[in-house]
Amino acid sequence: MNTSLYIATSGLNSYQKKLDTIANNIANAETAGFKRREASFEENLAISIENQKAANREIGRMTPNGVRAGFGVHVNGTQLILDQGVPKATDNPLDLMISGQGFFQVGKRQGGSIEAFYTRNGSFQKSPTNNGTYRLVNAEGYMLLDKNNQPIDIPNDIDFSVSESGTIASTNQQIGIVTFENPQKLLGEGGNVFRYTGSANEVLATANSTIQQGYIESSNVDLSKEVTDMITTQRGFQFNSRSISYADQMLGIANGIIRS
Repeated sequence: MNTSLYIATSGLNSYQKKLDTIANNIANAETAGFKRREASFEENLAISIENQKAANREIGRMTPNGVRAGFGVHVNGTQLILDQGVPKATDNPLDLMISGQGFFQVGKRQGGSIEAFYTRNGSFQKSPTNNGTYRLVNAEGYMLLDKNNQPIDIPNDIDFSVSESGTIASTNQQIGIVTFENPQKLLGEGGNVFRYTGSANEVLATANSTIQQGYIESSNVDLSKEVTDMITTQRGFQFNSRSISYADQMLGIANGIIRS
C-alpha cells in the first residue's frame, strides 16, 4: 500500500475517534458528576531505513546513517480527567456531592451477592423495601452502598441526614467513598457508572473527601475548550482527507507514465 495513503488514512481514523470523544463530552456537559475524556495519539511503529548499503557511498552525508520512517498514528487511549466539577445547590436532601477525590460505591444484586460499581453522580431517589425502610438508588437502579459494600436501609419515618464524613444519622452507616491506584482502569458501564477492571486491592478508602448534602456536582466539561478542540480536530481531519486526495492524484500520474 502506498505509504502516504496509509499515513493519511491512519490520521483520518484517529481524528474521527477524537471527534467522537469530544462529541461525547459535549453531549454530557449537563450530566451530573460527568468526567470528560481526552484522546491521546501515539505514532505507529516505525522502521529504520539505510539509504545506501555501501559505506563509500555515504561519504559527505550530513544526516544520520539510519532514517526512521513513521507510518501514521493511532489513538493510544482516552484519559479520564478527574477535575472537580462546580457544586450546584438543589436543596434536595437526597442529592449528595463528593467534595474532593473519590467515587460513590453503588451496586446491583447479582444472584446472592452485590457487585460494586462506582459513580460521581450523587443524584439519588427513594426505592421502598418490604420492611418499612427505603434505599437510595440512582436513575439506573444502582443502590448506594456503605463502606462495607452493603445496602443502606433507612427507616421511612425518619428524615434522611448525612454528615460531612458520610455518616447517616438514622443508621450510623457510613457512605462508601473510594479512590483507585489507577483511575484509568475505570470502564464505563453506561449511565455515568463505572466498573473497576483492576484488582480489588487497588480500590482504596479515602479519608480526605467530604460529602455535601443538598448539592450535586456539575460536569467538568468546559464547552469553550471542547469547541476549540473540535475545530482544531476538524482541521486535522480535513488536512488528512486532502492528503489522501493528493496521494491518489500522484498515483494516477505515476500509473499514466508507466502505461505511456
